[in-house]
Amino acid sequence: MKLLVQYIACSLAFLVVTSGIATAGDSPENTWEVKNPILSPGPDGSFDEVSVKDPSVVLYKGKWHVFYTARSKTEYTTGYVSAEQLPGLQSAKRHELRMIRGKQRYGCAPQILYYEPKSKWYLIFQNRDSNYQPAFSTSTTIAEPDMWSAPKPLLTKDSHSKWIDFWVICDETKAYLFYTEGHNGVMVRSTSLGEFPGGWGKSKKVFDNIHEAVHIYKVKHRREYHMMYELNRGGIRSFGLAIATHLEGPWKKATDRYATGDQLRFGKGVEKWTEMVSHGEVLRSSYNERMEYDPKRCQWLIQGILAKDSKGPYPSLPWKLGVISKIESSGEQGAEGDAVNRAP
Repeated sequence: MKLLVQYIACSLAFLVVTSGIATAGDSPENTWEVKNPILSPGPDGSFDEVSVKDPSVVLYKGKWHVFYTARSKTEYTTGYVSAEQLPGLQSAKRHELRMIRGKQRYGCAPQILYYEPKSKWYLIFQNRDSNYQPAFSTSTTIAEPDMWSAPKPLLTKDSHSKWIDFWVICDETKAYLFYTEGHNGVMVRSTSLGEFPGGWGKSKKVFDNIHEAVHIYKVKHRREYHMMYELNRGGIRSFGLAIATHLEGPWKKATDRYATGDQLRFGKGVEKWTEMVSHGEVLRSSYNERMEYDPKRCQWLIQGILAKDSKGPYPSLPWKLGVISKIESSGEQGAEGDAVNRAP
């Protein structure tokens, strides 16, 4: 009888743990449907002729708005493109956001959000004025690429380590700034909603053993947060997942195999264009500072590349942007219908 009770207790504990991971939208056996790229490098001589990468995307007033890191043959910059349908981005007019560059003519890795407490759009990005310093620009109109303000530092760096890939998310009382330090530790700082974009406190390490591109989202309808982080193992990029009930942690690793190259499944008639899952942005449930998403049937706009094309110097790699859609066990795909083909 004692053994039976112990067996039942262990079985229940196992079910609780596994159901918790499943609820988080994570599975070590995730699979993703991949369609054709929606944004490829531009023509020779353009500001994005070599690569398009590091996308941030929102759906606003019936249009998809995508901000991305662009690479020409000589320098990095930030680009913007919009369309009613994601595949329409490829033929839409592209805009270089020259006004957000710092003194070193570099402003990249953007994050776009609408900050409701101040009724403004904020573009968070990095420049090289102080070894990858966090910066921001604002606008009242996301659809007018010439209206972004001149860049300002988000905060003054207080360590000599390399900081990279800055990300802002808010809860009911505070704004939180995440970034990667030294391509290893995930750091967070906070400020009040009223003081944002200033007033940041001291940094706190909340996670480590990652490469870069940490993105944090609130799970829709739950008091739960998901951290997507990028791994770089032998030049192969992939996504891992960590989970917390508060933005300052503690963060617990769920899996290093949230989205990987071997989980990609290319649709009928789609030529394989990537073997990696790198620096991407989920198609969010909203566009404000809460950064909500639905982990079930979610879709990601990622940068991708074939392994054979990833051997040269990093600035010369021909990254493309495309959508991967999580395939649930029922075979369902997409968060709210097929967002690749239409705006929900």
